Amino acid sequence: MDPIKPPQSLMELTAERIREAIIRGELPLGSKVSEQKLADTLRISRSPVREALALLQIEGLIRVLPKRGSFVFTPDEKTVDDLCDHRSCLERSCLEFALERDAETLLVRLRKGIDEMQTAISRNDSVAYSMADMRFHRAIVACSGNHSMAKVYESTIGPLMALRTHLFTEMKADIDVSMAQHVALLSACEARDLQLGQDIIKQHVRKLTEHYRASVQEETPRPPRRG
Repeated sequence: MDPIKPPQSLMELTAERIREAIIRGELPLGSKVSEQKLADTLRISRSPVREALALLQIEGLIRVLPKRGSFVFTPDEKTVDDLCDHRSCLERSCLEFALERDAETLLVRLRKGIDEMQTAISRNDSVAYSMADMRFHRAIVACSGNHSMAKVYESTIGPLMALRTHLFTEMKADIDVSMAQHVALLSACEARDLQLGQDIIKQHVRKLTEHYRASVQEETPRPPRRG
């Protein structure tokens, strides 16, 4: 008999809804989060919202500032670098396990992700592209068959997912380059070329840090010229 999965608690469902809203950009980076407004929107009491925000604070998606309230995170460059290193290590390890243990399922899911991203590009829908991008990379983790790594990935990757959506929608990051790297990764997996695939993942994740660093530099006001 298959085991019965326990139902999600109201707090877990609330955290899932808020997490997705942040990742999709519905709750922008740096925006203030109101417990009451969230409770009204979700049609629940404030208690599960408060508990959900506490969980999302642990995940790095929410920051609570004393006497000011709760805010969607705004990362600094060091945090982005650390998160990208973490993601790169996890995805490269998961790719190795996925190609060893469930390569055919991996290829099916990666091809589906490519199709979804290309459809999003044709519709000029950067949010849909970001969501398809996320599913593409989650397929690598899921097909690894390592539940421990998958759990860590899901509990820590949220800030990078949200940042990626922000860069694609607000900063107009280069989706064409991103798409080309996804296609190259699929080709490497089809050829069972693990080293090439891992190298592409490393380059792909590093591109996110480059985009974010460039966006920060663009937003930083330059000092006035003298004379």
